[in-house]
Amino acid sequence: MLLIVRKRYSLMALVQIRNKKPSWRKELYMPMFSVIVPLYNKEQYIKKTVSCVLAQIITDFELIIVDDGSTDNGPRYVSEIQDERIRMVSQGNAGVSTARNHGIREAKGKYICFLDADDTWNVDFLQTAKELFDEFPDAGMVCPSYQVAYGNKVVHPVWKSVDMKKDSYVEDFYEMATASFWICNSSCAAVKREVIQRMERWFPEGETVYEDFDFWIRLGSLCKVAHSNKICATYQRETATNARKTHEHKTVYSVSYMRTLDSLFNSDSLTIEQKKWIKEIKDRRMVPFVFSLLLAGEKKKAKQVLKDWKPCNTYKKYKMGLNACCCIPNRGLEIVQSIRMKVF
Repeated sequence: MLLIVRKRYSLMALVQIRNKKPSWRKELYMPMFSVIVPLYNKEQYIKKTVSCVLAQIITDFELIIVDDGSTDNGPRYVSEIQDERIRMVSQGNAGVSTARNHGIREAKGKYICFLDADDTWNVDFLQTAKELFDEFPDAGMVCPSYQVAYGNKVVHPVWKSVDMKKDSYVEDFYEMATASFWICNSSCAAVKREVIQRMERWFPEGETVYEDFDFWIRLGSLCKVAHSNKICATYQRETATNARKTHEHKTVYSVSYMRTLDSLFNSDSLTIEQKKWIKEIKDRRMVPFVFSLLLAGEKKKAKQVLKDWKPCNTYKKYKMGLNACCCIPNRGLEIVQSIRMKVF
């Protein structure tokens, strides 16, 4: 009788142990995807952004929201959402790069995705990323297609060097960077965590604009990239009435962008061919850069930039045109700028 009682007790104890979720199990759990969302004063968008992640067809993910010292109600809105897959971590305001790096250190998933707090995914974003990794096993990064929203206007980027009719490897990742819209951005790429861990550094801390460009360029030198023509994300781009409305602000963006290009060109991690494309990108971006300086009233600086610029043959005519623009008064420059925007 005593033996039977002991056996029954042992069975009950075993059931209790199996049903109980010990604290270490959560620590050992490795989701398929880690989704990192840097959050800073985006209370008007964050609910929609979180909802689009929670609505994914693939449910095996963790959502890491890094509060970068927000002063609005965004973090409170997130804390009110009841879902065990959400994990919010906080830091003092240090910028989006530091927030993303914080998220990478917290990530446990096999694949890492980034999503800006004002962008959204279709419900099949993670599923499309997983299908790309399965179809192209040598890829370290995959990029579903995206659309760009300017307020109510939506643009669908098209890349000449990618087969838009089928999924494929990207033949020349650096050539893609010369396009107006790049094939990947901070809201439409998934990367194997093992590839990110091989990088010497992640997002450049201290940079506030074009910080992700530096990250993607260096990442592209470490792995193959696969692309899908299926549109799975919407990237919100600020309009002229938002943060970039002043020429002074545009100048800040352009200076940061050029600094990033110079840093990449002078690094030892890129091949000669890759550096050729970096030079091509810089030449291509020089026209809007100089115009932003001229429209901000910084003609002296614009002239110095033009003096130091050594363009390839294709862009020498643009340098001549920009030098001529240095003699035009501001009102005339605005007219030239409006014409340029229609041409380029």
